[in-house]
Amino acid sequence: YIKEVATAFRTGKYGDFGSGSCGDLAATMAAVLLDPEARSVTLDADPFHGVLREPILKVLAVMRGMEIKHDLFPILRLEGMNDKIGQMSHSFPTVFGFFLPEYMPDGRPGEATLVAP
Repeated sequence: YIKEVATAFRTGKYGDFGSGSCGDLAATMAAVLLDPEARSVTLDADPFHGVLREPILKVLAVMRGMEIKHDLFPILRLEGMNDKIGQMSHSFPTVFGFFLPEYMPDGRPGEATLVAP
């Protein structure tokens, strides 16, 4: 996948897209979006694919998904999040983030003794 995108950038062509000049963004974006590996659903079912989100980032993603606006909730406080989800913004246990380097996730990655994220 990376090779296809790099080749599209270098040659300026990806299928019918691009002008043929180096750095053509139409060809590069076509390679990013239309490559079979990028469009495949096979990786969606793979438990080893993807990244873990920290608990506070999950909460913020839900808030964004609910489209919470500042004008509706001018004072939105996330008090007590450390007790509720085990993490509060700007209060990380180490400089490396929430997950310790030796963290092993549940499921197949953990059974394979892989560490994450």
